[in-house]
Amino acid sequence: MGSGPDQVTQRSTPILAWILAIFGATVCLLVAVGFGAQQADNLWPLPGVYLVEVIVLGLAVVASLVLTKGINLAIRAATPWLAGGILLAFVILGGFSIGPYLFPALLAFWLVGVIVDLPRPRKIALHLGLALLLALLQGGIMLVVIEIGY
Repeated sequence: MGSGPDQVTQRSTPILAWILAIFGATVCLLVAVGFGAQQADNLWPLPGVYLVEVIVLGLAVVASLVLTKGINLAIRAATPWLAGGILLAFVILGGFSIGPYLFPALLAFWLVGVIVDLPRPRKIALHLGLALLLALLQGGIMLVVIEIGY
């Protein structure tokens, strides 16, 4: 039996990756709901859109592990890194509010990324670089939105 790309996609996901992904998604959900409840009178359009984004990020990481048959391996491996990168912008820019609460999810997602990338360790640096690039993009968008007055 060879070790082509199809065998890599059929590999079972380690239980630790599942635990971390579910933990991170739960943190995202609880933080978004908790902060949304605090700001119920001023939720839309922002920070409501950001809170929905946080929930979607958590769900995307879990979905990338669940959908092993219908998802490309590159997307599956990059999703936790990219979700963590976006959360990094929230952690830094929301350092005195939502940021510290999202840090455990960021760490959990990046650990999922490392676990998924272990069969191809050279991808870790690439995915970390993409995550940092996405963090800069998300942070830039947030700063522009702040600047235009939302």
